[in-house]
Amino acid sequence: MNGSKPRQCARTSSIKQVETAQRLAGRSFGVSGVLFWGKLRASIKQVETAQRLAGRSFGVSGVLFRGKLRASIRWLAVLLAGLGGAAPLQAELPPEPIPNVQRIETPYPASYAVVHDFAFGSLIDSSFSLVDTETRRFIGMLSAGQFATVNYALGRQEFYVGETIHSRGTRGERQDVVAVYDFANLALVAEIDLPPRRANTVINKANSGVTADERFLLVWNQNPGTSVTVIDLDRREIASEVPTPGCALVYPDDDRGFIMLCGNGALLSVKLDEAGQAASVESSDPFNNIDADPLSEKASKINGVWHFVTYQGKVQPVDASGDEPVVGARWWLTDADQRAQNWRPAGWHGTAGHNSGLLWVGMTPAGYPGSHKDPAPEIWLFDAEAKSRLDSFTLRVPALSIGASGHDEPRLLVVNIEGQLDIYDGKSGAYLRTIGALGETPYMVHSLP
Repeated sequence: MNGSKPRQCARTSSIKQVETAQRLAGRSFGVSGVLFWGKLRASIKQVETAQRLAGRSFGVSGVLFRGKLRASIRWLAVLLAGLGGAAPLQAELPPEPIPNVQRIETPYPASYAVVHDFAFGSLIDSSFSLVDTETRRFIGMLSAGQFATVNYALGRQEFYVGETIHSRGTRGERQDVVAVYDFANLALVAEIDLPPRRANTVINKANSGVTADERFLLVWNQNPGTSVTVIDLDRREIASEVPTPGCALVYPDDDRGFIMLCGNGALLSVKLDEAGQAASVESSDPFNNIDADPLSEKASKINGVWHFVTYQGKVQPVDASGDEPVVGARWWLTDADQRAQNWRPAGWHGTAGHNSGLLWVGMTPAGYPGSHKDPAPEIWLFDAEAKSRLDSFTLRVPALSIGASGHDEPRLLVVNIEGQLDIYDGKSGAYLRTIGALGETPYMVHSLP
C-alpha cells in the first residue's frame, strides 16, 4: 500500500509537468501545437499503463524501465517548458498555390548546361536536367522517351527533344515525335509527329542537329535504310525527307545544310533550299579508311570546322564553313613516346571544342581495339589551329563524356563514371565543383553558349 504512493506521486508529477508544457506549447505553436500535445498526452497515458503492466510482468527490470521512462518524461516536460517560454515561433505558412511554375530568366547565362540521363535501366523514361554549373543549382528537367535526343535554337529560345514512345509503354504502336519546349518555362509548346524510323541508338549528339540559320531541325533515320527528315521550325511540320543511302548522322555546316559520314569512307554534303528541299547532294572522294584507322563519330565543331579523332589518335579536320566541305590534313594528338605507350582517345563523347580555338580530348593509356569507349582518366588540351598540345589534366574521376562552356574563359564539363558532373577550369584544369543527383545513368552534357 505504502509502496504505491510514490509511484502514484511520480506519475501525477510527470503528467502535470507535461500539461504545463502543453499550455506553453499552445501559446507558441497555435492550434497545431495544442493538437500535437493533445496527442502526446494520450500517448503518455498509454505509456503509464504500459509502466504498470511492465512492473507486474517483469519485476525489477520493469521497475527500472519505468524509472528511466519517468526521467525521460520529466526531461521532455522541462524542454517543452523552455520552448514555451521562448519567443513565439513563426506562424503556419499559407497554402502554396498549385500549380506553381517559376519562370526561368532568359537568355540563359553561359554557365547553364543540359545533362542527358539515358536511363539505361529503364530506357522508356529518360530525361534532361538543366543545371547552373557555377552555382550548382538544379534549374529544371525535360522528360523524354527512349533513345532521346536534344537540340536547341538560341534565336528561338527553344529546345527540341526527339523521342520514341509506344502506345502501351513497353509495347504497342511505335510513335516518333519531336517535342518543342520553351527556355523560359520548360513548357511544352508543340509536338511534331515523325514517321516511325528515327534512329534508335545509345546517346549520340550527331543523331540530330539544327541548321546554322536555325530554320530547320535535322533528324537522322535508320530503319534499316538511312535518310534525314527535315523539319521546318517556322511551320512546325516536316518539310522533306532526304534519302542518304549508306550514310549516317548529321553535322550541320555553316550554311543551310549538313554533312554525313558514309560507309565507303566518303562524306555526303546536302544543301537545303528555302523550303527545306534538297537543293544539292554531293559525295566526296573516300578519305576515311574504315578498316585501318576509322574516324570516331564523336566530333566537335570549332569556328565552322568539325574535328573528328581517329581510334589511334589522329585529328581529322573537316571545314564546313564554305559552299562545300573541305577535308583537311590529319595531325597526331600524340608524339612518338606517347604512341609507344598506346595513348588513345577515349570516352563515350570524348571531345569538346571552343571558338577560341581550343580542343579538349579525353585520353587513356595502354589503348587497344575497343578502348575508344573506355572512360578517360586524362584530358588533353590542344590549340586546334596550331595543331599542338597545350596541357594535360588528370581528372578527379574518369570521364564518360565532356563538353565546354561558352564562357570567354571556358569551363570543362565532365560527366564522370560515378554519374556526376564535374566542372574544371578549361585552361588550367583546376577542379572547381561537382553537381550530383542527375539521374540513373547520366551519359552526356550539352553546353548552352
